[in-house]
Amino acid sequence: MKCLFIYNPKSGKGKIIKKKDYIIESLKKRFDTVDVHESLSANDIIEFTEQHASDYDVLVFSGGDGTFNEITCGVASLKKRPVLGYIPTGTCNDNARNLKISRHVKKALKIITDGVTIKHDVGKINGRYFMYVVAIGACTGTSYTTKHHRKKVLGRFAYLKNGFDEFFNTPVSEVRYKSSQDDVKMRSPLLLVMNSKSVGGISFNRYGHLNDGYFDIIMVKDDATHGRLNVLKTFILGLFGAKIKHHAQLFRSNNFDVEVDNNVTWCVDGEEGPKGNVHIENIKGHLEIFVPKNKKRKR
Repeated sequence: MKCLFIYNPKSGKGKIIKKKDYIIESLKKRFDTVDVHESLSANDIIEFTEQHASDYDVLVFSGGDGTFNEITCGVASLKKRPVLGYIPTGTCNDNARNLKISRHVKKALKIITDGVTIKHDVGKINGRYFMYVVAIGACTGTSYTTKHHRKKVLGRFAYLKNGFDEFFNTPVSEVRYKSSQDDVKMRSPLLLVMNSKSVGGISFNRYGHLNDGYFDIIMVKDDATHGRLNVLKTFILGLFGAKIKHHAQLFRSNNFDVEVDNNVTWCVDGEEGPKGNVHIENIKGHLEIFVPKNKKRKR
């Protein structure tokens, strides 16, 4: 079997550089051929995978949620798609939490060598692929506006500072959600479209699914505090598995539109995405990913 290993040398605090040789040697024990590519930029990963990933049976990659999104964008458009193996080395690693993949390199590699996989849904927003979340509103720009040098030094604390500043300065949008089942218009400080259980390092959507063909849509309601209190309640209650319907509208759909009254920027898997109105759809079971054995039993 042929394996391609792609790594992002800048993800997290750059620790992957010290582990690179160990990862390559471990993969060579499992696969007949192991080729290596160091990413130069987001566009480099997307373009490289679009051009070369079909030549391989397995694509192993190391990085954070941004790298995961870039791999998804590059692979999802291919007719022949390799099985994905993930070694999380980012700051938040929401996808690793969703998939129960350890941040310990040796344990992450064992998941790949054990060979257990699941099918994973993929989303599209205005034609662009994404893996686990798109969002607008409070704190959603934090992941892509936080400077890399701050993340390298401060880790998650860099996100906390930016998120705190953004929390008190994000405007409330007039949002219209339209699907074949619902047509709802309301003022909302935060809208989340989730194919995940964890967002921003917080596992608050504990009953979320990764491969049922539907998204969980959470529209937080406005209130006297411009929705800030409802945003906090939504995350805190969700963290403990409590009902959040008093503070947010909840929907499930695989194909819908969202209209907004401003040119707000969408956050797509932690990266800067399109602006304004969007069409979102779910592609059920589009990618295959190595997961822990107990994860396979639960799905």
